[in-house]
Amino acid sequence: MAGTVSPAETPLPGYAGLGSIFQYTNGDGRWVPFNCGQAAACTFLTHMGVLEPAGERAGHIMRLIEAEHPPDNVGGYFGTSRRRVERICRSHGVELREIQTEEELKQNLSEQRPVIVMLGVAGPRFWKWTMPAGHWMVAYGFDKDNIYLTNWGYMSWEGFRQGWGALVPRLIGMSHRGLVAQ
Repeated sequence: MAGTVSPAETPLPGYAGLGSIFQYTNGDGRWVPFNCGQAAACTFLTHMGVLEPAGERAGHIMRLIEAEHPPDNVGGYFGTSRRRVERICRSHGVELREIQTEEELKQNLSEQRPVIVMLGVAGPRFWKWTMPAGHWMVAYGFDKDNIYLTNWGYMSWEGFRQGWGALVPRLIGMSHRGLVAQ
């Protein structure tokens, strides 16, 4: 559920990024299996000062965003496109630009500029196979071992790199890319 998250109770050695960030999660909205793009956009817009940290009103805000900008890939059943995430931010006065490298990602996080990312994750099982899926998150910090992500927690750099270059991010133009405020 929505609330403030941080990488640790005490500062981590070598950590760079925000000390905390107000996050929205899929559970704050109506389209729970498919609305991570809306959650990432709401998190980002809250950080930018466009939305206020909503606490108990988070569900209401997410449902408003979903009503105006619902998940749109294959009728919403495959989640939210990059185009839709960019449109949500633009409709609230925040223009985004693309970053294309891990070095740019780390530089932005070091400057306390969170980055919207899409990662490939394990999806539902179909008979013997695990289907590919994607998940929108906001990266807000890193250290030598991990990257810290809203609506997820932390992830090893190895896991992040695999997810960042996976099939689903490639399909929507987000492979090894991130979105930051201009």
